Amino acid sequence: MELHIQPETEAKLNDLVARTQRDRNELLEEAVNHLLAYNDWLEKKVSASVAAAERGEVVPDNTVRAWIDGRC
Repeated sequence: MELHIQPETEAKLNDLVARTQRDRNELLEEAVNHLLAYNDWLEKKVSASVAAAERGEVVPDNTVRAWIDGRC
């Protein structure tokens, strides 16, 4: 597998390799695993939210706006 990244990103990765004394491939695999886990989590959350909305489980706009205004 080949990976092409921006020079700035590569420099940050090289710095992380040096600071942590970890293998570059180990760090890249960890980063990809985090991305895949996050994407899986996000897809499940979006699907659950769409399903809730389709069931009518929504909060009216004015209620949300009042809540936001109360936090400011």
